[in-house]
Amino acid sequence: MSDILSKAKLFFENNGRPVDQARFTMHFDGGSQAAFLIALGAYQNPDGGFGHTLEVDIAAPESQPFATELALQYCLDAGIPASHPLIQKTTFYLEAAQDEDGGWRFRHEIYAQPLAPWFQGWTWPNLNPACTTAGILRQYGLGSARLHRRVLALFEQLANLSEVAEGDFYSVRPYALYFMPEWDHPQREFYLSGLLWWQIRQHLSNKIADTGHWFEYIGSPTSWVGRRIPAVILQDRLDHLEAEQQADGGWPTPYNPLWRGPVTVNNLLILRAFGKI
Repeated sequence: MSDILSKAKLFFENNGRPVDQARFTMHFDGGSQAAFLIALGAYQNPDGGFGHTLEVDIAAPESQPFATELALQYCLDAGIPASHPLIQKTTFYLEAAQDEDGGWRFRHEIYAQPLAPWFQGWTWPNLNPACTTAGILRQYGLGSARLHRRVLALFEQLANLSEVAEGDFYSVRPYALYFMPEWDHPQREFYLSGLLWWQIRQHLSNKIADTGHWFEYIGSPTSWVGRRIPAVILQDRLDHLEAEQQADGGWPTPYNPLWRGPVTVNNLLILRAFGKI
């Protein structure tokens, strides 16, 4: 086990929720998918959606789209097949909970529990989480024609080029995750080109506060952006990401400290995908 992983293992022996620990153990320390799915399943509701603070900034137990998207991403990272009952239940929830306008939104119960300030004023419908969720479903080959048709109509209604050209991390997120999977859209490469240049500008202006987030929009070395980002920039970012590991083995976060567990696993997955561990 590399020094990076050894330090991270010590971090998870003392920190992180059971689901974060199960993710680390599965990916890096011989743990099983079964143990991970048990830990993740604790956050799934009977309707198939996820809540219960899987998304750290949303405390309500009721199902909501951001936690559900997060669960799908964790399963995608873990190689859980689309046929698995947990994934099938999740897809059922997303089909049933989607609004006719193409989006997903909070039920009123969500607002009765602690909620991060930025979520309290979230506008609906929104490309985040509509396009981000649809992008992950496309990577899985899931989602009905109706679901994706509705999201596409919402995208055509709300897409704004200034968000890709000048937006912050969260403004760019829907475009990055929607077009990361390969699918037939006439402007897919146009938006991905905008994302590539956004990545380069972030690097050159030294505005990157969270290197792991920057890599989220690359995905892997074989993605559209991953194949085109200049190697010198990529290597510099990888060096920064490795150097950001703290003495206790985890990575920092500018948000709720409970995010350190998910962030640490995600950053280790990035370092492994790009050959650093």
